[in-house]
Amino acid sequence: MTPQAVQDLVDCFLEEVDRRFPGQLSGLFLHGSIVWGEFFPGSDADFVAVWQRLPAADRLADLAEAHAAVRERFATPTFDGFHCTAADLAASPSGVGTRPVFYEGRFDEHGTLDINPVTWHELALGPVVLRGEVPPVHTDDAELRDFTRRNLDTYWRGIAEQTAGEGVREIGGSDEAVAWIALGAPRLHHLLAEHSLTSKSGAGRYVIDRLDERWTPIAEEALRIRERPDTPSLYDDPVRRGQDTHDLLTWVVEDGTRA
Repeated sequence: MTPQAVQDLVDCFLEEVDRRFPGQLSGLFLHGSIVWGEFFPGSDADFVAVWQRLPAADRLADLAEAHAAVRERFATPTFDGFHCTAADLAASPSGVGTRPVFYEGRFDEHGTLDINPVTWHELALGPVVLRGEVPPVHTDDAELRDFTRRNLDTYWRGIAEQTAGEGVREIGGSDEAVAWIALGAPRLHHLLAEHSLTSKSGAGRYVIDRLDERWTPIAEEALRIRERPDTPSLYDDPVRRGQDTHDLLTWVVEDGTRA
């Protein structure tokens, strides 16, 4: 069941789009946390909007206005995603290129947000359907694993390098950073090790249930932040919390890129 806050936002978005582009938006789907039944305070509503034909360049300002109108009425949840066609989803995301994107309150006519094999596989598994039917979606397990391994070796390795040394104090002082790192990176490790997608909370449970027990405290802390943010921290030292987060990330990158 779609949370009421999300449904109200989506209803507003569809009204704004249909008023400007009647009959042209054929599908609207949510992926990410909400699909896993994990919509918590602060969770995003990640969308994929499917058009019969993408709005022409001289109409993209109207699409941006539709998003802005929704953003003005609904500051939360964050409504992030991209616009595409059914033909885009039927092909490999590597060949799609840029598409209109709305991310963190800004419209980008030539964005790349979420245009990747993870999103394609999430759509194939079954999104939250808000309009239309999910069209045929291209999936390729080898492509997904290559993308995931490359993401670990570039993006997440870069985060590990940035957060080394003095950076652990900054991480440990931020609930958002701890949850983002200690759940986000293990999601990729889970995919490479278990050959299946999981949620952020699923990644935390995977760390606790399947990986070395030395990572259990920081995984439990990350789950607390995500699912029970009003409860007390399990750590009394932010530096140690930051170091544990950094150490888990470093291990995940090194072990995952060997998978």
